[in-house]
Amino acid sequence: MLHEQEYVGLLIAVAQRNVKLAAQRHARTLGLTARQFWFLNAVREVPGASLGEIARRQRMDAPTASRLAESLAHRGLLRTAHDDRDRRALRVLLTPAGAKLAEKIAPLAASVRSALVRGMSRREQEALRTCLRKVIANLEVFATKAGDEREVHAGGAA
Repeated sequence: MLHEQEYVGLLIAVAQRNVKLAAQRHARTLGLTARQFWFLNAVREVPGASLGEIARRQRMDAPTASRLAESLAHRGLLRTAHDDRDRRALRVLLTPAGAKLAEKIAPLAASVRSALVRGMSRREQEALRTCLRKVIANLEVFATKAGDEREVHAGGAA
């Protein structure tokens, strides 16, 4: 197959899988999953962030972020605390053990991020971000329309 004929979705899926595998190799040596690895790194990068902020930063849904925070809290790596200004918000805080582990994660996460864009100029990196954001937005619209169409076909819309 010619490069021009490769489906964009396939290339994105392969890239995503390779990012996950690269992170998993590092995460496994620390006794973590790839998601736990990136979650702890995000908590380290944004100290005192809310669970919602971490979820948005990691582009994951709230239930997934909550499960990750809970599993890491059970391991003694982080804790959550209610925000004094907004009682609905939960702040995610590293414990001393979590901070120590997160410091080990930092250079590993940087190396994965660096490997991702090796050989790309800043301009190419920004163009890639722009294109990927468009892909994400396109698929969100597509999924919403598909959901609306299913409702219409099921008789759920007036």
